[in-house]
Amino acid sequence: MGDWPASIEVPDVVGMTGREAHALCRDLGLFLGYYNMDQQLPLSMVIAYQEPPPGTMAAPAAAVRIWTTLDPLPDDQRPQ
Repeated sequence: MGDWPASIEVPDVVGMTGREAHALCRDLGLFLGYYNMDQQLPLSMVIAYQEPPPGTMAAPAAAVRIWTTLDPLPDDQRPQ
């Protein structure tokens, strides 16, 4: 990983499929992680939420966690 920058701007993957987001994160030097680590990453599902948010600066090989449109959102992201 000697060619990676010291920090990478986290992209906005909301609205992408898991497959698209995985390719983008891989190309940037980030990992894409499904919030439910007991299940396989749903490559065809649309992403509804991500953590950290877009624009955050992250270390190379950091994880971007995703939730799909069928997953329960984190408590602090649920509509009131």
